[in-house]
Amino acid sequence: MQIYHDQTDINQKKYFNQANFIDYRTQPRAYKKYPHFYQRFNLDDYEELKFIKNIGKITDTKTYGKEKVDLRANPSAGGLYPCELYIQIRAVKGFISGIYHYEPLENNLTLIHELSNDGVEFYFKEKEQKKFVFLISNAYFRTVWKYEKRAIRYLLLDTGHFLSSIFSALKLENIECEIDFNFDKSALNEEFSFDNFESFYTSITVKSEKSIEPKKLRSPIINVCACDYQLKEIFVENFYKDCLKDEFEKISNINLLNDLSTENLQNAINNRRSIRAFNNESILEKDFLFITKNIFEFANKFGIEIYFVNNNIKEIKKGLYKNVTLLKEGDFRDKITLLGLNQKLCGQSAFTLIFSSKANHNYFYSYILTGFISQILYLRTTTLNLSCSGIGAYFDDETKEFLDTKNNIFYLFAIGK
Repeated sequence: MQIYHDQTDINQKKYFNQANFIDYRTQPRAYKKYPHFYQRFNLDDYEELKFIKNIGKITDTKTYGKEKVDLRANPSAGGLYPCELYIQIRAVKGFISGIYHYEPLENNLTLIHELSNDGVEFYFKEKEQKKFVFLISNAYFRTVWKYEKRAIRYLLLDTGHFLSSIFSALKLENIECEIDFNFDKSALNEEFSFDNFESFYTSITVKSEKSIEPKKLRSPIINVCACDYQLKEIFVENFYKDCLKDEFEKISNINLLNDLSTENLQNAINNRRSIRAFNNESILEKDFLFITKNIFEFANKFGIEIYFVNNNIKEIKKGLYKNVTLLKEGDFRDKITLLGLNQKLCGQSAFTLIFSSKANHNYFYSYILTGFISQILYLRTTTLNLSCSGIGAYFDDETKEFLDTKNNIFYLFAIGK
């Protein structure tokens, strides 16, 4: 996967010579909608399904000139929202067992396939029947439209953000779940008639009380364009195909939100926002420890190495850290600002995290989990009425040089007041 990463890096020459004009009148639609004659169900009408709203609901609306923009519970690079969610639901009282497409803007589930003795579990390594299967796909052109080849990085990060939004919504209901990457994505892409413009990336599953093995889907699902128009990007399609050959362990018993009350977690989901500037104010060490609780350990378990620059955490020496070990003491606010393409929030933050992973480690898996961890950080930070923002654009080689590492750099994440 290294060849793809290397082709999407940002260096000083590329950054200062590239054309930056984007015609926003050509932006593709950021949501998918099945035909009007499909059955739709409002989530507020079903008590057992209301939690799904917390995955991607509208939490705020902003107006820029004549343009109205709906902001959702899950963050997305450039507000492009490439992720689509399909949910297979079984054994909910008064609800048809079937495969549904989630419509966050309308708060609806659209029935796209009624289940008989079939189900998407057939395409998983473990074929046992599940109560819920959440399948995340990417409509890649929504992100390629703006970011071109570098979109592969943002697609993976957005997938991780969305995965974490599903996890946190389930956590609110104390529903145990597993993250599962191991299913036949190619076969399911074909069954859902995606025609390579859309692809499944990962899933979260919730166990059922039954151990029945479902059969393959008895009929394909109709093709519906994920955008109002689409253009092929072979680089992204080839990248995704090369990712399919890898297998990953299932992830369960995730303890990253266990200490948050239901009320605090719900408020964090409702109020989470990416910000554009900080006030250069300090935060306390205890706030830093709360925000990053269990984060470093979880990341290391999956091959993600986290560095951070302490700009303004009280009671901790300023400098560059790897995990919680001080590597270089000093004031690096100007340096981290420069590395983040001169975005001031990198240096104005109380601290800025830098996610990385070894070049020979599983790229697809680690990048998605970086996005997953980042959404957890969003929620934990919001709980303290502090602010944060993910930064996907940075100078790759210069950041590696500053960290004195050969690791691939995945993401910068700034936190502060």
